[in-house]
Formats: sequence, structure tokens, C-alpha cells
Amino acid sequence: MNASNKVEAERLLDMGEKMLQTQDLKTSRQLAILAQEVEPLHEGSDQLLAILDVLEAAEKCVNDNTLDWYSILQVGRGTNDLDLIKKQYRRFAIILQPNRNLFSFAHEALKLVSEAWAVLSDPAQKSIYDKAFGRTSGESGDDTSTFWTACPYCYRLYEYLRVYEDCCLKCQNCERSFHGLSIPVLPPMVPGREAYYCTWGFPPTGSGSKKLESIGNAGEPGPMPAVQSNEVASVCSAEARKATEGGLSLPCVSLRAIEI
Repeated sequence: MNASNKVEAERLLDMGEKMLQTQDLKTSRQLAILAQEVEPLHEGSDQLLAILDVLEAAEKCVNDNTLDWYSILQVGRGTNDLDLIKKQYRRFAIILQPNRNLFSFAHEALKLVSEAWAVLSDPAQKSIYDKAFGRTSGESGDDTSTFWTACPYCYRLYEYLRVYEDCCLKCQNCERSFHGLSIPVLPPMVPGREAYYCTWGFPPTGSGSKKLESIGNAGEPGPMPAVQSNEVASVCSAEARKATEGGLSLPCVSLRAIEI
């Protein structure tokens, strides 16, 4: 870990902590993401982002101001995948431990995660909860929709379930963490190829330090290699990576290379 980068990341995280204390979650998230980009190995950014994920999900109440337990654990509504629910609970439980996560509201976030786990891991409670809000077991509602995002470092496009939008993701190609922002409109697809065209302005110029070796001298760069649609990206969490080899994986619907 670079010393100067660590200092800058800690400065940003201190600012993010102050914003969190004033309940300015949006600004706190922006600062945490900046800290992560400055020093990806600093666990503080993962810890702060985990708190923000839970607190923001807790604001999305369903009928009668009841908390959305699915959103808190970041799983699709109505899912029956107990392994996924358990995996998400374990990830949050590790990273939100108050004896290691010293940010404000870590204890409150962990309590919410524990309550979500208590409901969704119990078939009887889960069935009652689902029926109360017009969902049947296995029905995911609007969370089956997807969104596209891009790694700003290697330009790979990924398609995820909507529940992972705005999460901190890990690029399967370059293995760097990035913020899963939604791309409103995809660039045109290369005819006959599993790749898309894009301009130098997308993703943002300067967001990565490595230049593509496929750039041609005539201003018409060659294509980046296509990737298989069954690859996955994973949540970028230093704590989770320590607990499970390689980190926890998220289902990536599909992904594409980009031809610039």
C-alpha cells in the first residue's frame, strides 16, 4: 500500500465519516468511492460503503413503513436462494463488526442486517413477509430488471441485476474495484462480434492509467478480446476477500468488450 495514497484515502474517509454523521449519505458515498479509487487496498472504504449500502436500503420502506429486508441484504425480492441470502448476510456481518468497523452507525447497520437475516432465513417468517406485500415465494418483481455498467480502467461492459446498481463491484478482467453506475444507452455493437464501439469520452478519459496496446497507428484501434457471457464479477470487499478466497461473486448477466 502506497504511503501517500493511504494518507489521502484516510483524509477522504475522515470527510466521509463527517458527512455520515450529518446523515448526508450521498456525499459520504462519493467520498468513500474517491478513497477507494485512490487506495483500493484500504479496508476503510469498503467498511464505509457497507454502512451506506445498508442505511440507504433501510430508507426504501415498503407498505406501512416496513423495511425492505431484501434490499438491505442486496438480494432480489422474493428470492428463494438461501445460499445467496446467507452469503450476503455473512459478507455484511464480517465487514460491519463494530470491533473492527469504527465508523459511525456500524452497529446500527449490523443490527438491520441481522434482522433481515432472521426474517429471510426462516421459511415461515419469509412466507408471511412475502404474502404481506403481495409477493409469492420465488417472485422477484421489478428486481429481475438489469442495468449495464463499465469498468473505467479496462473498458469492459457488464450487465447486472438492478439490485446491484450503485454497488462497489470488482472487474473480472482487470480485478480493480469500481462503482457500478448505470449506463443509460449502450454504444453500437460491432457487427458479428461480442463487442461494442465507443469513443475516447466513454468511459471517462483518464480514469485508468494503462493504455490499450491494440490502438493502431492510423487512428483505428483494433478490438479488445471478447469475453464469455458466463463470467462473473464480485463485490469488492477487503474483509470479504480475507474471509472467502477471491471474494464473493455476484451473478453477472453478461459482459462485453469494447472496441474504441
